Amino acid sequence: MLENIRCPACLWLNERQLRGLDGVLDVNIDDVTQRARVRWDPDRIRLSDILRAIAAIGYVAHPYDASRSEQLNRLRRRRSTERLIFAGLTGMLVMHFSLASWFMGGTGADGQLALWEVVGRWTSLLVTGLILAYPGQEFFAGAWNDARNRRLGMDVPVVLGLSGAWLGSLYATVTGHGQVYFESIAMFVFLLLLARRYELRGKLRASDRLERLARLTPRTARRLDATDRTVEVSVGELVPGDSIRLLPGETLPVDGTILRGGSSFDESLLTGEASPVLRQVGDRVIAGSVNGEQPVVIRVTHGVQASAISEIRQLVERGLEQRPRVALLAERVAGWFVAILLVIATGTAIFWWQLEPAFWVTNTIAVLIVTCPCALALATPVALAVSAGRFIERGVLPLRMRALDALACSDLFAFDKTGTLTAGRPELVSVTALGDLGRTACLQTAAALSAHSEHPLARSLRGKLSADPVRIDEIVNVPGAGIRANIDGEEWRLGKPEFSVIPESISPGVRDLLGEAQHQGQIVSLLSRDRQVEAVLVFEDPLRPQVESMLRRLQDAGVRQLAILSGDAEASVSRLGRRLGIADSYGAMSPQDKLDWTQSRRREGRRVAMFGDGINDAPTLAAADVSVSFAGATDLANVSSDFLLLGNDIEVIAYARHLAQRTRRIIRQNLAWAGAYNLLAVPFAAVGLIPPWGAAIGMSLSSLLVVMNALRLQRS
Repeated sequence: MLENIRCPACLWLNERQLRGLDGVLDVNIDDVTQRARVRWDPDRIRLSDILRAIAAIGYVAHPYDASRSEQLNRLRRRRSTERLIFAGLTGMLVMHFSLASWFMGGTGADGQLALWEVVGRWTSLLVTGLILAYPGQEFFAGAWNDARNRRLGMDVPVVLGLSGAWLGSLYATVTGHGQVYFESIAMFVFLLLLARRYELRGKLRASDRLERLARLTPRTARRLDATDRTVEVSVGELVPGDSIRLLPGETLPVDGTILRGGSSFDESLLTGEASPVLRQVGDRVIAGSVNGEQPVVIRVTHGVQASAISEIRQLVERGLEQRPRVALLAERVAGWFVAILLVIATGTAIFWWQLEPAFWVTNTIAVLIVTCPCALALATPVALAVSAGRFIERGVLPLRMRALDALACSDLFAFDKTGTLTAGRPELVSVTALGDLGRTACLQTAAALSAHSEHPLARSLRGKLSADPVRIDEIVNVPGAGIRANIDGEEWRLGKPEFSVIPESISPGVRDLLGEAQHQGQIVSLLSRDRQVEAVLVFEDPLRPQVESMLRRLQDAGVRQLAILSGDAEASVSRLGRRLGIADSYGAMSPQDKLDWTQSRRREGRRVAMFGDGINDAPTLAAADVSVSFAGATDLANVSSDFLLLGNDIEVIAYARHLAQRTRRIIRQNLAWAGAYNLLAVPFAAVGLIPPWGAAIGMSLSSLLVVMNALRLQRS
């Protein structure tokens, strides 16, 4: 955790410092949460060396801890409030003297200022000096760090403007001649602190949504010893195999399975689903869920660092590192913008010194203040962090935020069928034995083969496996086709008809069974021995709730084409397509067919979003412009996905599309406003049409507008 991060220049400076250390392998720093994720080789460098390297450039670092992070956030709020109040109260005194001077001040007939105005100038000089020394110190500290490390940050033009205004006012106060800018200094500091207060508020709101995942984990747990006695231990001490007791109302600290008892668990903070889920003996429960009514005993399956909630938090942090292209462009532009600003300010000073020396200080200060690129720096980070928090609240895990643009702009959505549009939990409807083995033996053989596959059909057969399973070896899983293995020297296959048997050898009776099942939209697998049919297995997979509503909302949001890409039989896929109103429904597709179809559409200029699960969908998910899958999908599908749905509500896809469009729109609005404001304000300030106090108001309002616009995403 880092302190004193003020702008993107601070991030760049810390990253450059850490990347230059021998033994540091990777560094990424997030502006919103102000955390640095560092990977290093402990044989070459120690953590203490890393912390000292950060301290050497003027920043403070602490090893990450959720409770310590909360304390630092409270401290940031308090410091911000104290400085804002100090600047506001003392600035009021300066403004009183300035108002009096505007209405009845100025030099008298003798060319001298009135005594009350002289006293007011000296008083204002002292008060603004205090304002710069206390609430304004963060600007000077930031500029000093930037200068010391040869970097142009956001604080450099701020400090140049404040220093120029105060020194010019000092000269006018001492000599008794010339213009003073005390009211501009007081107003600028107060308004800039106010803008940064709103910025801090926005960042803390955004980071709080991400930090909630870390704070969900309790610090202690009740572990059961060998005598079933409860011992309170640190959560970090729990290892797989331990048993813990969880009382009603308590939050589960680690992943596990229920050993004794049954209760409902509230998993809404993880999955976005409001209704509690009943969990009984043998069911899996995840860290971060809240026990409802009954005490239960849970066997630990993953320690706290490997739990689902810890993995989710890490995935979100990594996802935020991969920002959209427009955000990366804005960060690169900000540093160059400061350099251009200083060149413009220098040119303004030289021009007015030659033309009208009395105005060179005023106009130069106005240029430095009015074009401070704070709004440009804030345009994307706050919006992205708020958006990520909203995704998590609705049960969508953003693995790669760089895919946000593609999700917002995709005009073609392609869906897998089994496990995506359907519930993914097909039920075995019938088993028809056709060979020497009976129905029970065929079912046990099929269940034994299915134990080595992650396909939804295979998962539905696992529950049929007996305590004395069939011994198999030489297992080969063929994606999109089925499984083959060796049992007692014979080759057994389970899967699609064309994979399990030689198509020409299928008898008319079996063909009739296949045709009838496929006509009814059912799924058929064949169990074969040495390519001869032993059994026909028929499954039914119900449609997910809200599928029709989700498809309508996607079309309303600008999706021009919907498609189904499935490895299931063509008749079954076409039937589902007709039911859902999707004309482009393709069945009997291999993984290569799906990949070729996706790539061909992309070559036509289409933006393709793919939603699927399973091993056979992984290549297509990786090839699409943006990919989505359920968190319960296979690990390979998840690795290939940009967004994961943590719950089972498929309708959140339409919400994710809507949120991506709003986030993209707000980022573009922020960047357009920040750029347009600076382009318009520079010439007006350079020709003297904007006074320093007006520049202070304009710059601060620009930053406030950007932050408040980003916070609108909280209501999405």
